[in-house]
Amino acid sequence: MISLVPVAAVLASERGVRPAPVIDSSDASQRDYWAYRLSVSPTELNAAIEKVGSSVAAVRRHLGK
Repeated sequence: MISLVPVAAVLASERGVRPAPVIDSSDASQRDYWAYRLSVSPTELNAAIEKVGSSVAAVRRHLGK
């Protein structure tokens, strides 16, 4: 039998791996991951981080993604 649960409960669960809400540009693996996810080069990502900070939301807004 299928059990339905509220979406909020699923989102709040600790299952799965969630990316950090900030980008650590000194960590090459994080920089490469976010550059790939945002379809930009690591250099473009670093420039965006320098301009708007390391918040993923701020970088997305700045890049228009």
